[in-house]
Amino acid sequence: MTAAQIFQYFLLILLVGITALNFYALTVGRKKKKQAHANYQQTLRLLEQKAFENMQEHKVHFDEKQGYINDLSEGILLTFDTKKKMVGITLKDDFHLFSYDEFVSCKQTYETVENNKLANISVEIETKDSIITLLFGSKPWKAKSYLGKFLLSDTKEFCSLLESRCKDKEASGTR
Repeated sequence: MTAAQIFQYFLLILLVGITALNFYALTVGRKKKKQAHANYQQTLRLLEQKAFENMQEHKVHFDEKQGYINDLSEGILLTFDTKKKMVGITLKDDFHLFSYDEFVSCKQTYETVENNKLANISVEIETKDSIITLLFGSKPWKAKSYLGKFLLSDTKEFCSLLESRCKDKEASGTR
């Protein structure tokens, strides 16, 4: 056996090994993705049930909703009653309800910790009566990491959605 043949066999074994590892990663990745999606759906279903109970208690009808998940796998359900102009925010252990005209502002906040990582990524909602803080990211994340970008994007989307509903409806009500 020549050195060239030995090298060919070595490359063949290496390629088979890499293919096996890729196949394993693909199947495990799919299972994890399916499980994460199922967990997300279950979390949102529980929040929707809680929102429905609060909806009946407060005599509102949430006709628009948007769900979010933080890095602790806890959900945040943002709901709107567009007829009565009310906002509901449902958390695992809490519920906030306020009208569009009580809304003052919404801003994204976070701390920069060692190595330029972001921690305590949250949203602060100011109403005329209180300040509501919703935690999206508790752990330190690199700003350019997938999850860091995702959490920053979610907090911006949350504030944009809340501001567009409350401010637009408030302006259209005064015309």
